[in-house]
Amino acid sequence: MPFVIAGLVLVGTIAALNVVLLVVILRRWQELEAVRRRDGFAGQGPQPGDPLPEFSSTALSGRTLTQDDLRSGELLLGVFSHDCPSCTDSLPDFAEQADRARASGGRAVALVMGEEAGDSALTGLLADTADEIVVHPEASSLFRALQVPAFPTILRYQDGVVTADSAADREPVPAAS
Repeated sequence: MPFVIAGLVLVGTIAALNVVLLVVILRRWQELEAVRRRDGFAGQGPQPGDPLPEFSSTALSGRTLTQDDLRSGELLLGVFSHDCPSCTDSLPDFAEQADRARASGGRAVALVMGEEAGDSALTGLLADTADEIVVHPEASSLFRALQVPAFPTILRYQDGVVTADSAADREPVPAAS
């Protein structure tokens, strides 16, 4: 009987170690997959040197924005989805970059995509940060022209040309058009 008990303890211990090892491997696999996806998104969408596409959209302020209005000086353009947790997490970074853009005479514009974008909490939070906010469906023409691969996407323009994109260290959320 002692051999049976010892055998069961040994099998139970091996099974428990196997479960722990499996959990560690699965977590690492998820981390690597997140990095792979983020790196895959980085090569899509607007790249440094790309011009601001042609568009015409009406902001929540009632002002009509076109590419000509935004081609001079520095522009910070944030593209968000109203139901994206990563977008909400990126707001402090967007606010900091918007302050730097305004300090150098530039401005910050936010696009908020999604059917309920106009009434979303994210749009309300952006009101204190962005100079102009364009929500869905008005944002759709610029969103399609930019071919943004993931939310959130933060782009910096100088005189209508992308100078840098801000690939967040967060998990990107694929953008559907």
